[in-house]
Amino acid sequence: MNAVETVQLGKYYGKKLGITGVNMAVRDGEIFGFIGPNGAGKTTTIRLLLGLIKPSSGEAKIFGRPVPISGGRLYRRVGYVPSEVNYYPEMTGRDLLEYAAGFYTAIDSLWVEEMVDRLQFDPDKKIRTYSHGNRKKLGIIQALLHKPRLLILDEPGSGLDPLIRLELFKILEEMNQKGATVFFSTHILEEVERICQRVAIIKDGSLIHCGPVDELPGKDIRFVILKLAGSEPSTAALDELGEAEELSSRPGYYRVVSHLPVNELVNKLSRLNLEYLRISDPSLEDLFFDFYKTSAEEGGNHNA
Repeated sequence: MNAVETVQLGKYYGKKLGITGVNMAVRDGEIFGFIGPNGAGKTTTIRLLLGLIKPSSGEAKIFGRPVPISGGRLYRRVGYVPSEVNYYPEMTGRDLLEYAAGFYTAIDSLWVEEMVDRLQFDPDKKIRTYSHGNRKKLGIIQALLHKPRLLILDEPGSGLDPLIRLELFKILEEMNQKGATVFFSTHILEEVERICQRVAIIKDGSLIHCGPVDELPGKDIRFVILKLAGSEPSTAALDELGEAEELSSRPGYYRVVSHLPVNELVNKLSRLNLEYLRISDPSLEDLFFDFYKTSAEEGGNHNA
C-alpha cells in the first residue's frame, strides 16, 4: 500500500500556477525526499496532502483514502512540521505540547521527554522568547509526540544547528525502522543523500524526476579544482579529465567538470604533478542547473 499518492494533482491560485499534473506514490515504510528550489511547488503539494487547501484538479490520497478537507480522523496517524512554525506567543513550550497531546487518546510521556532531551529543547520558556530554531524544535516534537505512522515535514532542518539537525535525522531513521513513513521537502542535498530511499524533483510546479537517490541526475559529476606544479598545464592532460577552464580569480588554478568514474579520475590525476587539488560533489543547485537545463531541452515531465 502507498502511504501517499497523488493522481494528476493540480492547484492554481487564480491564474497563477501552484502545481500541475503531479503523479506521485510514496510507499508505506519508506523515506521519501521531495526537492526543489523555493517556489517550485513543494509547500503547495504538502498543503494539498494535508487538506489545508483544495485541489484545482486531480486527487490526493493518504493510506489509500482521499484526503479530507480541513481535518478528519485520518490525520490522527499523521505528523506535520511546516517550514515556518508559529504558535501562541504567551504559551510555554510545555503548555503547547500538553494542549496538542489532548487531541490524541494516549501519549507516551517518556517518549516526549526523550525528544525534548535529544533535541536539546527547553519547554518551560514562553514561545515568544524562542528563536526560529527553538520554534522549529517545538514543531518537530509536537509532530512526533503521538508516534505517527506518516510524517510530512516541510524543510525540517531549516533553522536547526548542524548537531541538532543530525540528531533529528537519526530520530527519523529510527522511526522509519519501526515502520513509519517519512515524506519531507528540502533544498539541502545532504539531507536527501543521508536518509532517503527515493526522491522526487519538482520544477515550476511539475515533477521532472522521481526515482532512487542513487539515480539522482548528475550524481556522476565531480568538480575538480587543481593547480599543476611547474610549467603551464597540457591542454590534452586536462581534457582527459573533463571540461576544464582556468579560474579568472585564481590564475594558474583550473576547474574541471568530470563525468569519469571515481577510480578512473583518481588514476588520471595520479599521473599529474599536482601542487593543489580539491574534489567535490555537485551541490543541489548544480544538479538543478544541469538537470533543469536538460529537462527544458527535452520537455520532460517524469512522474512516479
